[in-house]
Amino acid sequence: MSIILWSCKQEVSIKKGRFTAVNPVSYTDVIYKGDRDTVFVSGFDGKIHEIIKSETKQQQIAAIGDEIYAMAYDKRKSRLYAATLNSGIVVVNTKDGSVVKQLHLKNTWAKQLTYNSHNGILATYDFKGSHYVWNTNEDFNAIETPKVLQGTHPRYIRDNGDIFFDGKQGVIVWNYKTKTIIQKNKTSGHLIDVDNQNNYLMLSGKEFSFFDTKADSIMYSQQHPDWSIYVADKDTTVKVPLHLEIISGIITTNTIYTCGLDKSLCQWDKKSGELISTYTVLKNTPSAMDIAKDKRQLVIVDLGGNIQFKEL
Repeated sequence: MSIILWSCKQEVSIKKGRFTAVNPVSYTDVIYKGDRDTVFVSGFDGKIHEIIKSETKQQQIAAIGDEIYAMAYDKRKSRLYAATLNSGIVVVNTKDGSVVKQLHLKNTWAKQLTYNSHNGILATYDFKGSHYVWNTNEDFNAIETPKVLQGTHPRYIRDNGDIFFDGKQGVIVWNYKTKTIIQKNKTSGHLIDVDNQNNYLMLSGKEFSFFDTKADSIMYSQQHPDWSIYVADKDTTVKVPLHLEIISGIITTNTIYTCGLDKSLCQWDKKSGELISTYTVLKNTPSAMDIAKDKRQLVIVDLGGNIQFKEL
């Protein structure tokens, strides 16, 4: 595919973003340490760093010698859970960087983690179709799931013990305490977030969908706007009529935020699905984002080793 930039007449000025830090090693995940301003970042080099918004330097927390793809954090126990290439799920003490425990997978690897700090349930899935659920408060005992959940992926965990799985059957909610199926919804794509009313944010390639569980239907589906390509010598962008893949999303009370391969962050009205704003936040492919506890700050990292905090 080739794109002739001079033929695109529409041009939009772009302001250079302020980055908190630049790291030559790609960032693979980011997660808040506290309420806001301070985060943990991971990389393919197996290192975990702490970054504070107001500072330009970063502090190394641990180096586990294996590629890290995703993290979860337990503030009360000062523990990070890291999904790796060869070492399964590695449990790291953030105070001294020591490895507390390794949770082994079945001869494969995982790139996503789901965790609830209230009940201590940690879950993931691997690339051979198996999923894993552990109770970190009970010496990491494995929790068995029913056969109906075979081949599904754990994506979200409620304080009350509800675990949201997605798969070919759609979204299935199972409670590990009562051992019962709570609900099933026929959906498409994969589940990325759940709001307080148990509505779903689903991703499917170039589009996202907002699924209303009471109506048991998709309320709307959207794509990112036309692809903006930066022209360095003119310090501008040109709009190209292409829609790239959406890679991450977060639901708040009234808003949905999505991040895509087009290096943009889009803000959508949750009720209507209308696009509110588009932000050019990074110059490299975004790899992960997280939102602060108060929902007023968002952080994004990319494969170029950049990180940016955005006030919402």
